[in-house]
Amino acid sequence: MKLFTPLFLIGLWCCTAANAQDTLPKFSVTDIGRDKILVSWTNPFANCVQLAVQRSFDSTKYFKTIYSAASPELPQNGFTDAKMPAGVKVYYRIFYVLEGGAYFFSASKTISPNNKPSTATEPVNDISKVKDNKRYIKIYNRDKPSDVIELEISQYKKYKDSIATKTKDTIFNVSENAIMVRPYIPKPTWKPSVYIFTNAKGSVDMHFPQVKLHKYKVVFYEEDGTELYTIKQVKEADLTIDYGNFPHAGWYHFEIYEDEKLKEKNKFQLQKLF
Repeated sequence: MKLFTPLFLIGLWCCTAANAQDTLPKFSVTDIGRDKILVSWTNPFANCVQLAVQRSFDSTKYFKTIYSAASPELPQNGFTDAKMPAGVKVYYRIFYVLEGGAYFFSASKTISPNNKPSTATEPVNDISKVKDNKRYIKIYNRDKPSDVIELEISQYKKYKDSIATKTKDTIFNVSENAIMVRPYIPKPTWKPSVYIFTNAKGSVDMHFPQVKLHKYKVVFYEEDGTELYTIKQVKEADLTIDYGNFPHAGWYHFEIYEDEKLKEKNKFQLQKLF
């Protein structure tokens, strides 16, 4: 469950920090205790129409949106990422869109060295801890960090061997007494979508014949899973998105939601235009 800092507390914090904090695309990441991290920003753009906080656990890739601002144009705002695994290094960045369609990604950022830094900057050899004269390992799921299991060291060795021999999942160290499992997601055999596809001119066509009967939302992603931007509601049955709305040639993924339920996950390829 996501927990949010009350708006008046965020406002008070932002007011005291505004003079010290640079404006977007710069932002602050602060450990506020009890496994909570505050991501805050100062927004100088009154024409900001969309703003999202994105998070990655294992590197500066594979970011996922964890918060979308209801009022992206606010000068100061913040989001509290609650129930974070203690000692696990987390990266954040901010994606925002201005009127007219221009969009930006901030650089990724983690907790500053002066504010309780993660100990997971380098792999460690001994990731166990002692409890009741036994050695234990905490195991986190990258996609569900709040789901934690704890195994005694002999059980952990069997678990690790099972992961290596029976699955394509990978594991990596995140602290002195914890690991994280990165589930393997197989790539399905590709079948072009009947809703979103490229045309001969190099643009992207969208076709939603039942747009007057249902509410459709489309989320576009880079090939590595990074969220690009969202069309919150498709209002026309047939719509063409110009090639210039995508930063480069190559594969793009998307998700289609019909009445807030996932209808399709697919991808398309844009060819380089000369």
